[in-house]
Formats: sequence, C-alpha cells, structure tokens
Amino acid sequence: MAQSPVEGFDLVTRHLVIERDLNPAGNLFGGTVLAWLDEATAVYVIERIGYTDLVTINMDDVNFKAPGHRGDIVTIYSRVVRTGNSSVTAESKAFIEEPATGERRETITCTVTFVCLKHRRKYEYFKSPEYRQWLERQAP
Repeated sequence: MAQSPVEGFDLVTRHLVIERDLNPAGNLFGGTVLAWLDEATAVYVIERIGYTDLVTINMDDVNFKAPGHRGDIVTIYSRVVRTGNSSVTAESKAFIEEPATGERRETITCTVTFVCLKHRRKYEYFKSPEYRQWLERQAP
C-alpha cells in the first residue's frame, strides 16, 4: 500500500467524481461515496486478514462533513480497529481533493464491521487454524 498522509491509516483507493455520481444540485451523492467506502474497506480488510468470504453487517458513526463535486478526487483511507471471533471492524475516512486548487478536505468518516462466513453461516475465522496458518505465512 502507498504511504498515507493520514496518520495511522493506509491509502486504499481513489475515485474521480463524474457526472453520474452527482445529485441534481451538483453534489456527490452520499450513497455513492458510502458504496465506495464500503467496497474499499472490504478490500482493505480482506488484504489484512487473508479471508474473502465476509459481509458488511454495520456501518456506524457515518458523518458527512463536506460535499464533493464533478472533477474532485475522492481518496479513501482505512485501518483495522478490532477483531472478534468472527468479526472485524475498520475505521475509514474519505477526503475530497480539488485538483485545480490542491484543496483537500475530509468528506466522510465511518466505522464498518464485517462478519466472516463459511458455507453461508457465521464463521469464527479468528479462532480457526486457517487464520493461524495465514498469520504464519505473513511472518518474515
């Protein structure tokens, strides 16, 4: 992952705001940025835990702080804040950057919780041999 200017967070992805992302007033739809944030956080978590069968069960503390507009770049950062037996929670932040001016402002913060599944049922992945083996493979 690229170096992050947001302390304690990793850069996950970037999106260019285009016409289809806007509401009639010309502002970035909140639902669009939430979908980007959910997907980016899932990708981040998958890379951090080595498991892909998970679902979003909660998006909490969603705070919209500034609107985005056509031509802005949305940059999303994440970090894992806790794991349970079958769940993992990450905090994510998105920033709006205006390429013409270089202005950068936080647009949204959110906590996202995912649950690991196996055979369509909750799976205690973090207690499993599968997780321990993945951790061993990550060691230098």
